[in-house]
Amino acid sequence: MNLHPIVIHFPIALLTLYSIFELIRFQKVIEKPYVFYIKAFLVTFGALGALAGVITGAITSGWAIGGPRIFALHQIFGLSTLILSIGIAKGYLFHWQRPNWYSEHVLRPRVLVPLALLLLIAITITGGLGAAMTRGTHFDPFMAPIFKLLGVY
Repeated sequence: MNLHPIVIHFPIALLTLYSIFELIRFQKVIEKPYVFYIKAFLVTFGALGALAGVITGAITSGWAIGGPRIFALHQIFGLSTLILSIGIAKGYLFHWQRPNWYSEHVLRPRVLVPLALLLLIAITITGGLGAAMTRGTHFDPFMAPIFKLLGVY
């Protein structure tokens, strides 16, 4: 049984929601004390879910390097999503336990906002490539420019 499609949708939702929370920089939202914990929860459990998605994807298909270009790109962007989400989650977890150099630098808006934007882009491209593998490359017209840029078709 292929668990990858079952496992992966929950972390996609959590990490997308986290990125949106991070990119919305309204002062009334940022100054609420519980927003830090909401974002920490979303990115931490999203990263754990992304790890489960990478593991189930590897079990299902193996660690095949190469093969069809779309599959290789899906792996690359999936791993990029995992690495970005773990890096951000570490900042929140370190800051939560005891602030240190890493958390103080990663959680600065000038670092965190671009990381959240990159995370959102990586999630979008990974999901688009995954959908293209199951539904075909012409299924989503919004992904067509990205597919052309990546050389998928």
